[in-house]
Amino acid sequence: MAHRALLSLLIAALVVAAPRVLAKGPEPVAHTIATLVRQAGLGDGIGIHVVRLHDGEELYRMRPDRPRNPASNQKLLTSAAALRRLGPSFSASTRVEGSIEDGRVAKMVIRASGDPSLGYAGLAALAENVRLRGVDRVDKVVIDDTYFDDQILPPAFEQQPGEAAAFRAAISAFAVNRNSYVVHLGPGPQIDGPARVRVLSDDYVQVDNRTVTKASGPPTPKIDDKINPEGRLAVRVEGAIPKQVSTLYYRRRVPDPKAYAASLLVQSLRRAGIRGALSVEYGEVLEALPLIGQMPSAPLSTLLYDLGKWSDNFTAEMLLKIMGAQAERPGTSARGVTVVLAELEEMGVDTEGLVMINGSGLFDGNRVTPRQITQTLVAVYRDPSISAEYLAHLAVAGSDGTLQSRLEDLPRRRMVRAKTGTLRDVIALSGYVLGEPDRSIAFSFLANGIAGKQQAARELADDIVRALATYAVEPRVNKN
Repeated sequence: MAHRALLSLLIAALVVAAPRVLAKGPEPVAHTIATLVRQAGLGDGIGIHVVRLHDGEELYRMRPDRPRNPASNQKLLTSAAALRRLGPSFSASTRVEGSIEDGRVAKMVIRASGDPSLGYAGLAALAENVRLRGVDRVDKVVIDDTYFDDQILPPAFEQQPGEAAAFRAAISAFAVNRNSYVVHLGPGPQIDGPARVRVLSDDYVQVDNRTVTKASGPPTPKIDDKINPEGRLAVRVEGAIPKQVSTLYYRRRVPDPKAYAASLLVQSLRRAGIRGALSVEYGEVLEALPLIGQMPSAPLSTLLYDLGKWSDNFTAEMLLKIMGAQAERPGTSARGVTVVLAELEEMGVDTEGLVMINGSGLFDGNRVTPRQITQTLVAVYRDPSISAEYLAHLAVAGSDGTLQSRLEDLPRRRMVRAKTGTLRDVIALSGYVLGEPDRSIAFSFLANGIAGKQQAARELADDIVRALATYAVEPRVNKN
């Protein structure tokens, strides 16, 4: 709290020394930010750019044109381009096609188009719709996932090959449960007996339960998985689960998303009462078959909530490939990048020096300047066709998303909408400070080279935003 008190005193001193009459522009807020940066002492890895939204006046800059790793601030560019190219109402649809003869479908085709939100519940609903169409037997299922290429690992994701967490999940046109599985853990009925372990997809996942239920203590689960010789996912769960806990959930990436998605599809069809061989293969199906059922995703404006508020890498990479597929099939990350850069240029963003290799900003490879981010923010804000949806998808300081517990002490509630970014060597925060009409702001803070100083960098970013928020709510006073 000491740094917050210091910031308040600093702002107050500036107000006394320089009243609200701004004869030479907004120098007090620039001086405040410069002082905060100097006191933080984080070196030259920091880039900052601040501009007013209504007239584009630059309020502060520090190395604004030096490209840096933006971490998840990369998603600001991806979502802006997606809204412009696809439109807020865009929806990805999973279609079921086939010819029904006396309740039997010899070949059922699943045409996937990269829905990032398709879960098992959606598959179950789709299977029920198929059953209601009179289908009670299916011989063969062909999953056509050629909307995307076969490169399931986005660029730069190979930099942490041992990472099993779901934030590094594979990307595929037919993806179920975000190409990840969830281990459900709970205490068993007896102390020192096994805990309860459940993983969806009985036909594909083999669970080796080595857990033990304890009377007390913290949960200590350890989860490992591998593909066994039969091609199934063997999941081993060890550790202690205390009696007092409710169900715990641990999500892991799926190493073979095609087999996993196929198993869940078959499971949903069987549970809907559809019988038959239900043999599954993947491949392109050129001929158009009668439509049996379809499951559309939520509109893009809704899909973006996971991306902006919760920094969802999976949705970002799926949308990047969707943009690529809209330009030319199959969708690739590289084609998606080409679309994003083209949209940014049409928005008036100077893309010179901008390096984009993936849509999420994960790991190392992307390079963006603070000015390029603020140019994007200003351009989107001034575009009435997408501005409302773009603002809505960002985290609200002190309210939701990755900013839920940050910046809770601003002059007005919900006045900061922004995107966070965190890597081992990067802290980023960019977005909007919404105050008086002539004092609302777009800002970008990118700090690189701060390994071991992440907390100090995050505090600096927050203090800068507090200073901007104070500026944004002070009405301009004209000198008579």
